[in-house]
Amino acid sequence: MKKLVNNLRLFYSQLPAQISKFLRNALLIFIIWKSIYLIVLLPNRIIDDSLTSMVGTQSVWLLNTIYSTNSYTSKDIIATISFEGVSQSNPVANIYKNGTSLMKIADGCNGLELFVLYIGFIIAMPAMLKRKLAYIILGVLIIHLVNLLRCAGLSVLIEHLQPYFDIAHHYIFKMVIYGMIFLLWIRFSNRLTLFNKADDIV
Repeated sequence: MKKLVNNLRLFYSQLPAQISKFLRNALLIFIIWKSIYLIVLLPNRIIDDSLTSMVGTQSVWLLNTIYSTNSYTSKDIIATISFEGVSQSNPVANIYKNGTSLMKIADGCNGLELFVLYIGFIIAMPAMLKRKLAYIILGVLIIHLVNLLRCAGLSVLIEHLQPYFDIAHHYIFKMVIYGMIFLLWIRFSNRLTLFNKADDIV
């Protein structure tokens, strides 16, 4: 273990200054966010409450718009969810079709962690503040839209192609949404370099 730590220290000490600065910033942002979220935000659902409800409502609007109907509805409820053999009662946004439950959207699926992952990278990168703000706003909107399409798509799969739900939920849609975040990062980083101090304006 000691040898591994020493090797990591040696590797870190050999990194260019701008890369080590980026890694420090990213780690600091992660620690600050997790501390605030776990201690303050998560127990009181300060962000999750409204965000989960909004994802449910907007996913239903999307479904009703696509199918030109009013048969899809959403309601905030307390549901018992089983995960890996453990049952827990949690607040969810429940999507219904003609009063029949289709899918539950839990806090973990509301996109908050995706927003933080994306924003943390943008903040940690060296770039002008104006560019960061533009990409944060645009990126969060795009990620939110992709997540809505994901939730609506999963609802359709449950209704019509249920055998494909698990693979879509655990793999396909995750690859799509993380792929979108990666593309946004690449686009943001296109004109930047971690080795060019001229870009290091925050």
